[in-house]
Amino acid sequence: MNRNEIQLMEKGELHVHLNGLVSTDVIRNLLLRDRSDLPSGFDLERDLNISQPADSLASYLKPWQVLRLIPKSKSCLGLIVESAFLNLKYQNITFVEIRKSVIYIALLNKISVDEALYWVVSEIEEASERHKISAGLILTVSRGDYAQDHLRSLLEAYEKLGRPITVVGLDLAGNEDITSPTDTGSLFLHAKDKYGLKVTIHAGETGKIENIVSAVHEFGADRIGHGTAASKSVEVMGLLKEKDICIEVCPISNRLTNAVKKYESHPVIDFIDNNVPFVICSDNPSIHLSCLAEDYLEFYRETNSTQHLCDMYSIQKKYSFIKGLYGN
Repeated sequence: MNRNEIQLMEKGELHVHLNGLVSTDVIRNLLLRDRSDLPSGFDLERDLNISQPADSLASYLKPWQVLRLIPKSKSCLGLIVESAFLNLKYQNITFVEIRKSVIYIALLNKISVDEALYWVVSEIEEASERHKISAGLILTVSRGDYAQDHLRSLLEAYEKLGRPITVVGLDLAGNEDITSPTDTGSLFLHAKDKYGLKVTIHAGETGKIENIVSAVHEFGADRIGHGTAASKSVEVMGLLKEKDICIEVCPISNRLTNAVKKYESHPVIDFIDNNVPFVICSDNPSIHLSCLAEDYLEFYRETNSTQHLCDMYSIQKKYSFIKGLYGN
């Protein structure tokens, strides 16, 4: 299977961050237009893209030092969302679940969380209609001392806006070495029960297999983001298979973050051998100077499996949080 064949395939995207989907040329232009104060030593031409494996997850995240400086207005957010959807359309992606931290938008623009959420929801809905791409929003909460407070603020904003159907799920992300208050998981479970929101947790990306188990038992995870560490345990892979919890596999990102070392086979091979459900995703394609089709191609190089690629669209629909797609 070659790049052109993959490019033409209909695709879904279940793990992608908005600021990693917008073209980096757009980011540079916005930062320069707004005369944003860049961190000392940050070079927009050199440091905004990651094309080689980083020394650590922290160094991989260097672009976010400036990505946190935008958007500084709703119109700026509109330009970001438009660029993201143009990139989706080019990749023949027909449905997408976009992850976004709304809290930082509220802080950056000195607005309420509900207004920030309105900005994001309305821009995504308009772009979805304009480009005929079904879209859902996954609200991202960062690990740490304020995880509970931030999730409560997001859920209050979600209530104030009348529970917009575009919001389809919740995500916990960030440094897996950072702990969150002990009852954070129960708040995710409460949101699932009360609102019917789905849950995906970034877990096991940096080798901490216990975070995958916690995501399942404490957070009620419906999907696991990255989850590369699951391959270390037949028991954990069995748990995911038994509960039909899908792993969001991001082949290129996993290499660039060094979650999967250069000399290692990708854990997706173990997932295939153990019948663990998974979907192929891109994570931060523009930051990688890449796209979802390239992740498909990387998967094919790792597995030589044409069948999985041919089946991927229906699998993505099955595990999507967006209501109305096949299987949900």
